[in-house]
Amino acid sequence: MLRANRILPAHGLVLLAGLLAGCFTEVGNAEDDRLVEAKFQIDYKSIAPLPKAAIGGPVVNEASIVQFYLGVREAEFHLFDSLTNRKQEFHLWKDDSAILDVDFTGTDTLARLPNQKVGVLNPLEMHLQCQFPAHFALNVDTVDFDRFRDRSYIKGVLSVGKAATPFLFALPNAGGFQLLYEKQTLDGWYAAGTYRCRFIFYANRWVAGMDFSHAVLSKDATGDKVLVLDPEHNGDLHDSLEARFYHAFNTSKASYSLDP
Repeated sequence: MLRANRILPAHGLVLLAGLLAGCFTEVGNAEDDRLVEAKFQIDYKSIAPLPKAAIGGPVVNEASIVQFYLGVREAEFHLFDSLTNRKQEFHLWKDDSAILDVDFTGTDTLARLPNQKVGVLNPLEMHLQCQFPAHFALNVDTVDFDRFRDRSYIKGVLSVGKAATPFLFALPNAGGFQLLYEKQTLDGWYAAGTYRCRFIFYANRWVAGMDFSHAVLSKDATGDKVLVLDPEHNGDLHDSLEARFYHAFNTSKASYSLDP
């Protein structure tokens, strides 16, 4: 059974992309330019309980996340050029010298994408190319959970029924992945000259239906119990959550293992 050993701060929600300085392309006349914003957030919509649990009544899994970073390489607007009769690409947030960090919890005001001006485009789809933070093996007994800041892990609290415990989940040890948003979604994001892009991670969808009853807890440097989910700790659970990770975003289309 998982047990809580501390009370963590309430999970953060939502960040709006702020304006940052940088060398990003602007296209078209100023009066014709459209704006592209990016907002990253965690959604905690309720998940219905399972029909039955192994022991007792229905169990609901919920995840409260307090640390979750990804890197963004760029996004691509794919559009059709009637002059060439070909599909073209327009690159957004592309900076060849760096990966741009984003914080899904909204607490890190520096980890967000800048607003970007584009021409009068009519995109068919958007490809968001993401990269995972560099992963390092974890020596749990040297970790103070409250002070833990390794961005290659998602940090939060997992609640299973009435029991809860702090957890650390190692992000996939892959180069990255790509999320595809189709025209219907892009059209829904557009209003008053601005594409208000919403990239959402559904935390409770991610953990719904998982059986954590056999999870092995570790003790951190302070002696408190922590659920570590990485290849060396609870490897089967980690693999299952890794597979679910890509499908917990607000798009049904994701491709994995983008070359680093």
